[in-house]
Amino acid sequence: MTTASDRTSAGGPAGPTSPLASRPLDVERLLRPASVAIVGASANEGVISGIPQRVLAQHGYTGAVYPVNPRYDEIDGVRCYPDIESVPGPVDVVLVVVNASRVVEVLDACGRAGARFAVVISSGFAEQADAADRQQALADVCARHPGMRVLGPNGEGLINVVDDVPLGFSPTVDYRRGLVRLRRGDVAVVAQSGGLGFALFNDGLSRGLGFSHVVTTGNEVDVDLTDLAEALLYDPDTRVLLLFVEGVADPERLGALGDAALAAEKTLVVAKVGNTEAGRRAALAHTAHDAGDEALYAQLLDRPGILRAHDQEHMIDLALALSRTTRLAGPRVGIVTVSGGAGTWLADDLVSAGLQVPLLSDGLQARLREGIPPYGSPANPVDATAQVLGLGGISPVVRLLAESSEVDAVVLVATLADQKQLEREREHLVALARAVPIVIYSYTRPAQASIDLLEELGIAYFTSTARAAGALAALAPRDQSR
Repeated sequence: MTTASDRTSAGGPAGPTSPLASRPLDVERLLRPASVAIVGASANEGVISGIPQRVLAQHGYTGAVYPVNPRYDEIDGVRCYPDIESVPGPVDVVLVVVNASRVVEVLDACGRAGARFAVVISSGFAEQADAADRQQALADVCARHPGMRVLGPNGEGLINVVDDVPLGFSPTVDYRRGLVRLRRGDVAVVAQSGGLGFALFNDGLSRGLGFSHVVTTGNEVDVDLTDLAEALLYDPDTRVLLLFVEGVADPERLGALGDAALAAEKTLVVAKVGNTEAGRRAALAHTAHDAGDEALYAQLLDRPGILRAHDQEHMIDLALALSRTTRLAGPRVGIVTVSGGAGTWLADDLVSAGLQVPLLSDGLQARLREGIPPYGSPANPVDATAQVLGLGGISPVVRLLAESSEVDAVVLVATLADQKQLEREREHLVALARAVPIVIYSYTRPAQASIDLLEELGIAYFTSTARAAGALAALAPRDQSR
């Protein structure tokens, strides 16, 4: 079978200091298409093939849209064409949403028509026990048309959040079915699972995390996860890259992405699944990926440019921390809390994560004592108690810690259920975050207004002590956080 790495890709050079052996895939027209054709488009909003055109319209896509289906003259007022060859002008991306039995002939026609990219949404290929020949036929089409790159089959498409270009059917990009607002940021997702890729996007949005791109790769008959990860490492809008991996054809190439990320001053967060016999069976049935040897992947992914994530929430925790917080110079963490119990729990989890919660010097404790009630504690955790909110706020206490040389990071423990408290402290917190890495642990569920404000301030927050500790440990020097 022809693989993505066997085919010529156009793109800018990786750069003289890059560890990548070849030029990355040029994804400009995939992510920012000037024209989109939808082969199999439907006027029925209740089916998958009826969704992509309407989602593009919702997001105000200004490029050319060409629905293709011989059964219609128009769909939603847009002229419909009988086949891809009838579409006028060049097509950057063709979304293929026809029955699996027709995909090979449609893809061949797309290649003859000069399409730059095809995104095959249709399922029913190598993930289906009796359809391996159909997947091979797709690979043969890719080999016949090397100027056309193919994403899929069996994926959910993609979204370029920066430019607001959705190409797919996920409810997470559909304002009628779940999307409330887009949040633009510097986190990209590349996932072999369409559902999980967009689930990460959905989870991140709900927590105030901004994204640059989400791309799902499915069965990977041509373009694969490593192709896209390499390309996005050179995307100026992306600083953190989340990868959901079932299995790749060249694990060494995946591992080398860590060195490339380090050279580009970016970070990969990798969730590698299929690590058990049951998981390997599931990966083969899902997208026909061979999950491979977990020990080999563990070795290859143990690199400074890569962080391993153990579940969906952990991936978003790490993305929040990496996107909003600078790296720690060392392992020492100061805690300022208005809840003694929450501070104690956090201290335990920070130490369990390999960090330190040092006893503060007598001089610093004396200065801290001046800003907290007499029944509080300045030792670390600094228990300022809830009464400090009526004594001028908690920012002066945080400032003393942040401007000392005794800690490398500060965790503020407070409730974000009351957005007014955060609003009162906002200017001080922004200034303090420039002095030392600061994150917030909220022992209550945060109000939506607090989430939105923290996005604006660029401060990461967490709703469990273990997750706050794990995220901070990921930011600490590796030899001091294990």
